Amino acid sequence: MMIMRDRKIAVIGAGNMGSAIAGGLVKYADAEICLANRSEDRLVKFADAYGSRPNLKLTTDLADAVVDASLVVLAVKPWAMKEVIDQIRPSLLDDAVVISVAAGIGLADLKEMIGRDSVGVVYMIPNTALQVGKGMTFAASAGVDNERLDYIHSLFAPLTRLKFIDESKIGAAMALCSCGIAYVYKFIAAAAQAGVELGIPYDDAVDYFTATVNGATALVESSGLTLQQLVNAVTTPGGMTIRGVNELERKGFTAAVIDSIIAPLKK
Repeated sequence: MMIMRDRKIAVIGAGNMGSAIAGGLVKYADAEICLANRSEDRLVKFADAYGSRPNLKLTTDLADAVVDASLVVLAVKPWAMKEVIDQIRPSLLDDAVVISVAAGIGLADLKEMIGRDSVGVVYMIPNTALQVGKGMTFAASAGVDNERLDYIHSLFAPLTRLKFIDESKIGAAMALCSCGIAYVYKFIAAAAQAGVELGIPYDDAVDYFTATVNGATALVESSGLTLQQLVNAVTTPGGMTIRGVNELERKGFTAAVIDSIIAPLKK
């Protein structure tokens, strides 16, 4: 079976997320990548980071960027989305697929702004770890066939773990992962503070505990054991770890984590 590919992919917006996506696509996609941004300074910064590549074009002309692009990634702020779409709409291919990474602008909103039924849309919520080729990204789609969805999945595979879900679940997925990554940072920072109290320099404590988190994640993904089995494996009866685990529960650790993930969705 022949693997489909795009001749040209346009990324509109060279902020942190747009640059991360464009940078990954430049490295891994078999296509011309055109990164567009209204101000030139961010494009210069991107060029400094990624250098000159034969499949990369940089431009401040948003409309020109999407000419002949079968896939267009909109990495702009939600408040700027309509203005940007108005600017690029005349240059969009009739069978283009538009991916938006702007939180809060759903599929119906995108369809209405684009105003062209033949253009497929994807609402994508990346995790910021995409910048280092990690993390969890969620997406929902409308008017995009399975072949194109499979292609988009393979296109982003080197950058992030991507899961297409029903749009109604996007909010929950954001609360769990897009918000959840901040809670992991807080956990690492708190552990490092404890390390300082125990005599370990802060930067060293961050380094040590980050390696511990990475190791725990790797075991969750590869060991085949349940989370409770993994906890049991390191909690010797009468030992140090079980005293710490029980203290977490006495302080309401599990309830606090659950509440922190549910809280962003409360009105």
